[in-house]
Amino acid sequence: MRVLIVEDDPMVRTINKGYLKKIDASFEIFEASSIESAKAVLETESIQLILLDVYLGEGRGPDLLAWARASALDIEVVLITADNSYETVATVFRLGAIDYLIKPFSFERFSEAVYKVLQKRSAFSEKQSIVQEDIDKMLSTPQILSKEVTIERDAVMEKGINPMTYSLVKEALLEAGEKQTAQEIAEKTELARVTVRRYLEYMVSLDEVEEQLNYGKIGRPNKYYVWKGKSE
Repeated sequence: MRVLIVEDDPMVRTINKGYLKKIDASFEIFEASSIESAKAVLETESIQLILLDVYLGEGRGPDLLAWARASALDIEVVLITADNSYETVATVFRLGAIDYLIKPFSFERFSEAVYKVLQKRSAFSEKQSIVQEDIDKMLSTPQILSKEVTIERDAVMEKGINPMTYSLVKEALLEAGEKQTAQEIAEKTELARVTVRRYLEYMVSLDEVEEQLNYGKIGRPNKYYVWKGKSE
């Protein structure tokens, strides 16, 4: 996923960037310290998520959000700010913000906001029509450490496996209902293929996923993965 951090405090930008990389090292991150520099990025790059502060020197975050909506950009926005006024919160949600974090916040709450974006994009990705289940999934509160993840959080993190990414890859396999390549899962989840492959191989080691080789006439065999564990 491609993320733009719009924040005029360099230290806060560094913290948010570190949090994003902790969630998934494959995220491509852009930075801007003002409304104008943010617009310059958005006009030249395909961004999926903006982490947006409210107070930005001469401009305000909600103004950038309003501009993005008027420009019909397909983008999710999470506000990260010390502004806890009702007026600001109400305004940005009317403009379509997906979440609002009040500083200071925990890494867990930050992760929940990012996962909410990934969950929404995964639910609606490349679908011509939407069923109620897709909408319910998008509106539900993300369960970062859901019952689907049977490993303790500390053990998962020690192995370099993030529970959110684990759940995202697993959901993509379950929804497919048939064997998938790492590339197919990467396209569904908007994760890097190398990241998806690492998680799939980890699931294979847990005997949750079966790896199947398809030998063609020439070249290396294609690897397919199919979920074999319990879906709940």
